[in-house]
Amino acid sequence: MDPIQRQRSDVLAALDLVGYPVLALPPEITTEIFLWCIDTGQRVGSSEAPLLLTQICRDWRSLAIATPALWDTIPQVEFGLTRGELHPEMIVNTWFQRAGARPLTLVIFYSELEDPTLLESVLHPHASRLRDLHLVCDLQTLFDFATIPSFPILRTLALSSIDVDEDVDGDDGQVVLFRIDGAPLLVDLNLEHILPSMLVIPWAQLTKLTLGSIPHQKCLDVLRLVPALRDFGRKHSDELAQEDLPSDESLVTHPTITSLTIQHPELDGNILPCLTLPQLERFELGSRLNVYQPFSNDYVVPFLNKIAGTLRTFTVGMSPSVPINWLNPLDQLTTLELAHPEDLPFQSHVIRALDRRTSPDLLPKLRAFVFFDCPSDAVNEELLDALESRLTVDAGPDNSEATYARLESFRLL
Repeated sequence: MDPIQRQRSDVLAALDLVGYPVLALPPEITTEIFLWCIDTGQRVGSSEAPLLLTQICRDWRSLAIATPALWDTIPQVEFGLTRGELHPEMIVNTWFQRAGARPLTLVIFYSELEDPTLLESVLHPHASRLRDLHLVCDLQTLFDFATIPSFPILRTLALSSIDVDEDVDGDDGQVVLFRIDGAPLLVDLNLEHILPSMLVIPWAQLTKLTLGSIPHQKCLDVLRLVPALRDFGRKHSDELAQEDLPSDESLVTHPTITSLTIQHPELDGNILPCLTLPQLERFELGSRLNVYQPFSNDYVVPFLNKIAGTLRTFTVGMSPSVPINWLNPLDQLTTLELAHPEDLPFQSHVIRALDRRTSPDLLPKLRAFVFFDCPSDAVNEELLDALESRLTVDAGPDNSEATYARLESFRLL
């Protein structure tokens, strides 16, 4: 082994003599580069930044540890699963010690096999600095959670139950994470597989609410508790949403909602007839994997007619593209966003409809047009010609506001 060790020592000595230009950068520039290395969608691991940055050399390790902005977010840490080289409790404490005084973001996946008291002991030391908290765990762990009096700067709370196969109702227990006045800044709540009636929460102060896999009637009931709500969404639905429509007595008029997201129109879209939203400005319908179903016309078209006067942005995440009759009433729309998956052909009738020379009254106020999930080679001459017809407008009588808006932006995302 001695020759091998000597060879290794010689190699290391030679490397020490090499100059690395990146190490000559000012610390401020290196720090900025470090921040761009963070991927908030990754689980915590030694092969991912910021931990990876501490393993390159002594200088980088010192700089990374001394940069609080690298350590204010733990994107995914798992308790009760295979731990490997990293202990979750140690990760949370060490990580947040390096974050200085910065507000904290924490995402925890918590197995029901774990000690239920551990969750409280992990959260309690950092409660005063948590701004965003996402817990994925079983319901019993939430029911058993001993209340932490205050999360003074908490703004976003997401709770997801892993008990997806169990039938739960509001009589199973209550989730009390903090006192009713213990989260004065909380404005954004996201629930999945957890009924709103199970929570002790300051509903009146919320401005954003997202509900997943919760029956329609429960969604409508909770809307009445959130008078300041501006952003409402339905996502990740399953058989819970496929219930009969609520009765006429359950119809909800909400005067402050300006943004609505329905992620799965084939399951959730039939809640639309129950909603009257007189201030709605943004409507997102479908995810990028949804396929248009003709039966959705029955509830989508009447709803679009109802909101046409206020709607400014319409995002359709379905394919093939949106039916033209959906767009006909939207005479005040300024931004249209459409999905165009690579494996499905773009519909020529949509292109023809966008051509102002053949359809002058379709989307007269459109200023921005966006394709997402669209390859650049899908932009052909027919589409460009149609969009070009929207680049010029004539002023109205007496130089008043033009009847038709000029297209100002076309983007591929």
